[in-house]
Amino acid sequence: MEKFDYKKIGLKCGLEIHQQLDTEKKLFCRCPAELQGTRNPDFTVKRLMRPVLGEMGKFDKAMLTEYEKGITTIYEGYNDVICTYELDDTPPFSCNDEARYIALQIAALLNANIIEEMHVCRKNYLDGSVPCGFQRTMILGTDGYLILENGKKIGINILSLEEDAARKINTENKTNYYRLDRLGIPLVEITTDPDITDPYECRDCAERLGLLLWSTKVKKVLGSIRQDINISIKKGKRIEIKGVQKLDWIPKLINNEISRQLKLIEIKEELNKRGLSEEALKTEPKELSKFLKNTNSSFIAKGLRAGKKLYGINFKGFKDILGKELTENYRFGTEISSKVKSISGLKGIIHSDEGLRKYNFNDNEISKIRNELNSKSQDCFVLVLGTQKEVDKAIKVIINRVKLAFNGVPPETRKALETGNTEFLRELHGGARLYPDTDSPSIINTREEIDQVRQTIPKYPWDIIKEYSEQYETEERMIKELIFSEKLDLFEKLIKIYPKNPSIVLNILLETTLALRRDGKEIDNILDNDYIEIFKSLRDNKVSKEAIEEIMVLKSESPQLSINEIIESLGIKVVSIQDLKTIIKEIVNQNQKIIKERQMKAMGPLMGDVMKKVRGKVDGAIVSDELKKAIKRIMNEGAKIGK
Repeated sequence: MEKFDYKKIGLKCGLEIHQQLDTEKKLFCRCPAELQGTRNPDFTVKRLMRPVLGEMGKFDKAMLTEYEKGITTIYEGYNDVICTYELDDTPPFSCNDEARYIALQIAALLNANIIEEMHVCRKNYLDGSVPCGFQRTMILGTDGYLILENGKKIGINILSLEEDAARKINTENKTNYYRLDRLGIPLVEITTDPDITDPYECRDCAERLGLLLWSTKVKKVLGSIRQDINISIKKGKRIEIKGVQKLDWIPKLINNEISRQLKLIEIKEELNKRGLSEEALKTEPKELSKFLKNTNSSFIAKGLRAGKKLYGINFKGFKDILGKELTENYRFGTEISSKVKSISGLKGIIHSDEGLRKYNFNDNEISKIRNELNSKSQDCFVLVLGTQKEVDKAIKVIINRVKLAFNGVPPETRKALETGNTEFLRELHGGARLYPDTDSPSIINTREEIDQVRQTIPKYPWDIIKEYSEQYETEERMIKELIFSEKLDLFEKLIKIYPKNPSIVLNILLETTLALRRDGKEIDNILDNDYIEIFKSLRDNKVSKEAIEEIMVLKSESPQLSINEIIESLGIKVVSIQDLKTIIKEIVNQNQKIIKERQMKAMGPLMGDVMKKVRGKVDGAIVSDELKKAIKRIMNEGAKIGK
């Protein structure tokens, strides 16, 4: 991964963290705040979205971009858990006090100034994720801070309490399908100041915020926490990267965005050096369908036979600009193509900076295209194939995006990809989409409530991590994993039952469960009470630690069986030390010749023979110790005979 001089390039990052709160009901209605899994919906509702003016009388650019996509939205709901509020047919109920109290706790943990009189606002969205076209949100805290492990203070700009959006199920034929069960679940949005100046510092900040949130009453399931990154550099613009699903993605995403912005700035400087201006974009698009109806390019020929149109656009002096690599395997042409795909729906474009022969164009066809477009060797032309409506929309997007190349980096919202690259999602939202919600009264956080919250906030998780790692002589990483896997409370219960070896408890809860899950075992079938019974059996010498994994496997496969029933079915009975010595003596006597030849090197194969008889019935460390004693005894007897 490429590294940069972050100070020299002026890197600034900020985080937006969205975390669902673990409440029984939704934020502004009384429907259950639970996802309904994969069960089929009871009804669907079709909606078409239109942009609306914000409070300042302007349209938000991002909403206009969404409108240009021409997307239809279908909402799926359930009769028993969805009400008319989610469908925008009923005004909001009063705000959920449980959600508000949890948000107050989070604000206190972040040292924020808590707003005593909150005002509900509408935040416009036109992507279909909210049936009414806006999300209800309210600022609850401002001007807080978080201290990182390295001691750096990161400012917390705003903490808001708001509704979650509906969850997207599918996109098909320019129709988005959303499920309404997630809509309205309470969540907090935490926005940091742009104080982060290093990609790994950004990762640490996101992890620390996640730890802090998970120390409160929030939902701790996949998808309940979402993080976005805001990035800018000198001469660049603020870019919002949405949908960062994993902490380890963060450094690569930031470095790739730095590379993308630096290369876009280089493109701007190169265009200036070539003496180009927007005059280079005045070439009119030209239809090429009839000139290439017998083309060797199967991709183009197939489209033309289906009635699609082929258009070309020439950009004067743009040779090698669209082919310029912005990040690994991502070129400026790809940047344009992804925006075309997002807005017009066309899956790609072809341009002359790439190897046209890979599309099976021959030299004669390439020459013919250049002649028709009046394209010279120093130019770059773009080909667009689609329906007339798609082509018209795509050409507009292409020309507008190429125009922006003269400004360097356009501010926009981009989607995080697992590769570490990003793609265009929408224009960057502005303040034009926010305005007061006239359906909701102001909400008061009383001084008494605020004082009570500040007195009852939980311990900071990093203090718990340090305390536990020292107390149980283990890595801080292990305690951190307990918190993120929601097993800290279980660990505390188990360590009281089996205090003599904390590492066994940690290994079972973290490493063994992970290994079995990777093997396809249904680990969720093993409940907290099952772990408690397992460690009680270990404490009472009913089983050895070697038997625990086998017990867990059987429990995962047969959840109806109790731990005691599983132990009985395995025929596990702890072997006494005296019985172990008898077994070892028998095996050692049978292998005296091997011991005399290999001496202590015979330990390996003999250990395997002993464990076949006692596995799961006695601690392996005890077996090893007793076997060593027995082997040394044979060796000593042999030495005496030799003398």
